[in-house]
Amino acid sequence: MSDVPTDETPAGTAAARPMRAALLINPAAGSARLDHTGIGGLTTALGEAGYDLAIPPQPERPLDAQLDAALEAQPDVVFVIGGDGTIRAVAERLVGRDITLGILPGGTMNRLAARLGLPGDPLQAARSLAGAMAEPLAHGALNGRVFLYQSIVGRTSRLVRFREMQRGTGIAGWLPLIRAALRAVARPPRRALRLRVNGRRLRADVAVVTLPVPGDEPHFQVDAVKRGGVLRGLRQGWRWIRGRLAGDQGVTTFHRPYLAVQGVDRRLRVTLDGEQHLLTPPLRFRLRPGSLRVLRPARG
Repeated sequence: MSDVPTDETPAGTAAARPMRAALLINPAAGSARLDHTGIGGLTTALGEAGYDLAIPPQPERPLDAQLDAALEAQPDVVFVIGGDGTIRAVAERLVGRDITLGILPGGTMNRLAARLGLPGDPLQAARSLAGAMAEPLAHGALNGRVFLYQSIVGRTSRLVRFREMQRGTGIAGWLPLIRAALRAVARPPRRALRLRVNGRRLRADVAVVTLPVPGDEPHFQVDAVKRGGVLRGLRQGWRWIRGRLAGDQGVTTFHRPYLAVQGVDRRLRVTLDGEQHLLTPPLRFRLRPGSLRVLRPARG
């Protein structure tokens, strides 16, 4: 069915005909709130890039309903505009299908899009995907749930809820997040997580499980964080935001294609690409390469 160029096709080679596509828009996803003019500009940019929308965008419908309609149209590519959580929700239903995922960043967090070399503006991202290649993308599986960038296990993941409250509220919206962060780092550490690593058990307050950058070795980077005082907690949080948590005092970093996490609590707080969940341990992480394809700008 698919005319999408693959990684076996020379870079920059276009398909023989415009590729059938669908465009999904999550109107609640951060900066992805588009009016009709913005949606029209986006569909025009996709058309000029070689993608023919099989059905018109339906931003007024829930995301799942948009995806149901898109799958009925049997597209080669499903484009989705939103943040990492929105992308994850769509990818979960595309895994194993002969359909390529096209990412148009437009949410609170767009770390996967940045990894793929996509511009931060959705219109520019659409233009950059002219002649794009469909490449396999490894995804993480946690107790049957999919994630594409990062999972955080531990009570600190509750900060995600306050980050969502901050959306679009300006400087004042940061106050609940700052207060919650200070309370989190001031709370006494519990060492409530148990990770098994190379035959030994490691205790931690937080576990950060990050997928490899596309093209890197197929294993997770796992950062097991032991919190200390307030200053250490603030420093660890700042380094996590900057992607430099590994190597910090109190952080043990290792690489594995799978991981099991136990906890002293009956349910553990977990984020999957920024979306919060309460899950029953043990938590079993597995790396799944090759069952999802994603569009990546052609390399010059």
